[in-house]
Amino acid sequence: MKPMFGKILLATDGSQSSLKAARVAIEMARAYNAELIVVHVVDDAILEEVAHAFGKTVEEAAQVLEENGHKYMQEVERMAKEQWVKTDLEMPHGHPHEALLKVAEDKKVALIVMGKIGRRGPRRVLMGSVTERVVDLAEVPVLVVK
Repeated sequence: MKPMFGKILLATDGSQSSLKAARVAIEMARAYNAELIVVHVVDDAILEEVAHAFGKTVEEAAQVLEENGHKYMQEVERMAKEQWVKTDLEMPHGHPHEALLKVAEDKKVALIVMGKIGRRGPRRVLMGSVTERVVDLAEVPVLVVK
């Protein structure tokens, strides 16, 4: 019999909300013997803002965002290994909701797990929540962790 959730995608941005989501996703992956696909999206739309704010080039800003993303994903990977959960780390570039949905489709995940509030702060009000967009557009169930 095929497991209900063979692959679970976890969206992470290093926020407290995404760490709570990670704990839930890891527990579910362990319970269902599922692979955990850990995804951190480098948001290309904010690269110029980050570069300007820190006096860096766009390329340097991208490198900083990628390094931070690797730290976030490695922390989740460490947590998952403690529970004997297999992980796959992915770091696409692009608009976060689009990149998450593309990975979900490409990896044929059965469930997406994400936190309710991420790191976007006030921009979130103007841009719309990544979580809301994923919930609206995903073709698989989305578990939102408060």
